[in-house]
Amino acid sequence: MRSERTTCPTCGSAEVRKHGHNRQGQQLHRCRDCRGRFTGLTGTPFSGYRFPTEIIALAVRWYLRYRLSYAAVVEQHAARGVPVDPSTVFAWVREFAPRYEGAARPFRRAVGSSWSVDETDVKVAGAWAYVYRAIDGHSQVVDVYVSARRATEDAVAFFRRAIAATGVVPTGVATDCAAAYPPALAAVLPGAAHETGKQVQQPIERDHQHLKGRLRGTRGFKTLAGARVLCRGHAFLRNVRGGCYDLGRLVDATAASRLPLVLRAWDALTADLRGH
Repeated sequence: MRSERTTCPTCGSAEVRKHGHNRQGQQLHRCRDCRGRFTGLTGTPFSGYRFPTEIIALAVRWYLRYRLSYAAVVEQHAARGVPVDPSTVFAWVREFAPRYEGAARPFRRAVGSSWSVDETDVKVAGAWAYVYRAIDGHSQVVDVYVSARRATEDAVAFFRRAIAATGVVPTGVATDCAAAYPPALAAVLPGAAHETGKQVQQPIERDHQHLKGRLRGTRGFKTLAGARVLCRGHAFLRNVRGGCYDLGRLVDATAASRLPLVLRAWDALTADLRGH
């Protein structure tokens, strides 16, 4: 484990000394110049949380990766002697899933210029909502967008979001025969070649099964925001597992080289969020 911060996060002074522990048992330091107190997590997204960073990181990864409800994640932690409430796990996932994706964004490998686009459905507050998804020619998930509607405006929003997120303007797009796609492509990607039909849609149709399998454990969502967090987080972890991120600069190959890539990458991103 890397050593804690030895400079003051407020004034940058190195004139610090140990100053006991806080309620979570974390080592406190006190700056002799500005008199401020801080821990190794001060100024990081994990600051102020009662549970250790490793517990939060594990709960978020479990929920995004496996077919687990919040209650099931709680049971897994309880088996390890960590009592936590489902609402706490819910708050962790909502807060940290986007942060992990953001921390990995600079390391994402280029997305291909040929996209296969389709939407699948999910229950939100008892009604059907739609998950717009795209993959490139190497099965990398390009982007995910959840909407309460299936209309041209939503397809336009999805394409614009995907282009902004990846920096790639596709030269070819394959869709089904839904009426929303031709006007959406005319508005956003007028120069892209557009293919339709069942055969060209087979890759994205097969890829939907990964998300549908994960969603079986949720039995729907209460809000669109909750659906967006899981659908995007699940796609992000799939891309990490698929080697779509060049995390070699973060991963310490000598420390845990025998661990699966996704575990090493997640640990590296956790350390990056902690500023270590």
